[in-house]
Amino acid sequence: MRLNKSALLFAAVVATAGLAGSPASATSATLDLPEGALTIVQVGTDAMGSDTLANRNREFVTFKATGGAVDIDGLVVQDNWSKNNTNPHTCNKYTITGLPEQGSAAVLQPGETVTVFNGSRWGGNYKSGSEYRLYAKSDVDCGTAGHYLNNDADTVWLTSGATQVASKSWDWNGGYTVK
Repeated sequence: MRLNKSALLFAAVVATAGLAGSPASATSATLDLPEGALTIVQVGTDAMGSDTLANRNREFVTFKATGGAVDIDGLVVQDNWSKNNTNPHTCNKYTITGLPEQGSAAVLQPGETVTVFNGSRWGGNYKSGSEYRLYAKSDVDCGTAGHYLNNDADTVWLTSGATQVASKSWDWNGGYTVK
């Protein structure tokens, strides 16, 4: 069967126009998160002792789904330097690309939490009760031995594209965690 090239081109244009008007999917670059859907509940800012590869997981960000179920696939967890730096280096940034037990999906149910640790864990990411534990394996070039959250003044951000979803700041060295 011989196909008319003009007909094929017309069909491709119509299909493309139809796709252009379709709603954004969960895999799009910017999530459509309702205001207040996520809250940062705790930040580990200062590991006890000297910063070493062994205690990178004492720096972490924990956030919670505070509304209904929310798709967080593509959500970025980052600090002030990463958010405000145009350098393409991946330091101080972790992008969620799925949750344990969900494969490539990343849907938080109401009340579930995610903790993103700076370091790594033998066995990788996992779920414990209603908490997902994710390990960023931060580059040792990012901060001291992979520690990059400032002890005395910084901000952690949850972002989607250019949209700020949540943040938590501190400007004092008053302990090991900020709530």
